[in-house]
Amino acid sequence: MKTFAGKAAASADKARGGYYTPAPVARFLADWVRRAGPRIVEPSCGDGRILRELAALSSQIRGVELAAREADIARQFAPVDAENLFTWLGRTEAACWDGVAGNPPYIRFGNWAAEQREPALELMRRAGLRPSKLTNAWVPFVVASTMLVRDGGRVGLVLPAELLQVGYAAQLRDYLLARFREITLVTFERLVFDGILQEVVLFCGVVGAGPARIRTVHLTDAGALAAADLDVESAPALLHENEKWTKYFLDPSSIELLRGLKASGALTRLGAIADVDVGIVTGRNSFFTFTDAQARELGLRQHCVPLVSRSNQLCGLIYDIDCRTSDLAAGQRTWLLDAPPEPTDPALLAHIDAGAAAGVHRGYKCSIRKPWWSTPSLWIPNLFLLRQIHLAPRLTVNAAAATSTDTVHRVRLRHDIDPSALAAVFHNSATFAFTEIMGRSYGGGILELEPREAEQLPIPPPRHAGAELACNVDLLLKANEIEKALDLVDRQVLIEGLGFSPDVVAQCRAAWVTLRGRRTRRGSR
Repeated sequence: MKTFAGKAAASADKARGGYYTPAPVARFLADWVRRAGPRIVEPSCGDGRILRELAALSSQIRGVELAAREADIARQFAPVDAENLFTWLGRTEAACWDGVAGNPPYIRFGNWAAEQREPALELMRRAGLRPSKLTNAWVPFVVASTMLVRDGGRVGLVLPAELLQVGYAAQLRDYLLARFREITLVTFERLVFDGILQEVVLFCGVVGAGPARIRTVHLTDAGALAAADLDVESAPALLHENEKWTKYFLDPSSIELLRGLKASGALTRLGAIADVDVGIVTGRNSFFTFTDAQARELGLRQHCVPLVSRSNQLCGLIYDIDCRTSDLAAGQRTWLLDAPPEPTDPALLAHIDAGAAAGVHRGYKCSIRKPWWSTPSLWIPNLFLLRQIHLAPRLTVNAAAATSTDTVHRVRLRHDIDPSALAAVFHNSATFAFTEIMGRSYGGGILELEPREAEQLPIPPPRHAGAELACNVDLLLKANEIEKALDLVDRQVLIEGLGFSPDVVAQCRAAWVTLRGRRTRRGSR
């Protein structure tokens, strides 16, 4: 029987968020928080990795841990209450501790038991936050930790780098800016947790009237914490600025420059010109997409439309028939099934029967469609935009009447604008720097840009690009000369067209290189 491969299920460890703190991190946080005073609580102490370090520094330590077995282990170091933190908070006076040190659990909403989740979300609501079904367990733990500490006290937490960049943490970022006077983010080039791609930061905050001043300290790995100096230059935060904290990986002068460009009016937003949407979510690509040889062998070519299925197919500014011909010859999945609701072709019926026999129709995405083999949201975009970015962003004109799967975003113009001009002006140092700030990066070094984030990207007005510029940029990109393409657009669009000084453009390029270098170095280790 033919099978159609799907995604692997998440591991049990990943589902329950059970990742334990490495010794150098536990030692650093315990020492840093203890400097605020002796009364310290660890709100999710597990088997006592951080609690042990705290107990060596003070006799007024307490832990809280939901899992009774782990609480028993941790009690060898300090008193531990075996209960839900958010229940425990109901009988604990707020703002009475000198500090909090901890490593909150990382549990997605759907894997989080409702009886544990609801008290946590209610705490967020009382704090003025609006939780959603994207809210991860670590978010209310941060809110609770902040509430526990007195003015001038310290909060030291191991947090996912999602704090800096994901949309569901935006309210939390504002909350923290308002309730801390100083925030230091300690980041690492190498991954801290063995075998886990989740990037983490150490949040070190001093409670007090905000908005906080934020500094970042970049270390090679957790072993460098012992000699780390946190007394570095800080940048002022702006409340309700709707920016991600990724920008704080830059020096304060670069942050101020990019803020000024964004507010200047010289640049517009991509979303003012075009709508960005995800590519097609088929529910099972192995059933819905084909190489040219597969489509011919199955007799399905007449039921297919041209497809871009991988980011590496978009190597230039224009995706045209020549590009598609190369993809066909290279064996890329270049065809997407577009089956009618009532098929009669025996070849198509045989393929649908094979899919049903393999259980494709029982997958969630397929099960909610009528009929299940219909391809959803099939439309042809004006341009394609990379969703996952390695070396550089890419906006590519669709000159081959293709569509795409969700590995690539689809862009539809709102106005009568030359798509080649839009694609050309997109490739500049300022927009590339904002892409690194507005997107989100993961442990593997890849930057991911979602549609709403892409629509917020500042870009130069397309009127500053002509056909000759688009042609030259296309040739340079297809030759993998990204820096030369940026040089060309920077000079003709940013400097000559918009009047930016060469120094400003150079600072934008340096910001992009800094942020890109940081994430790609992590991905190479």
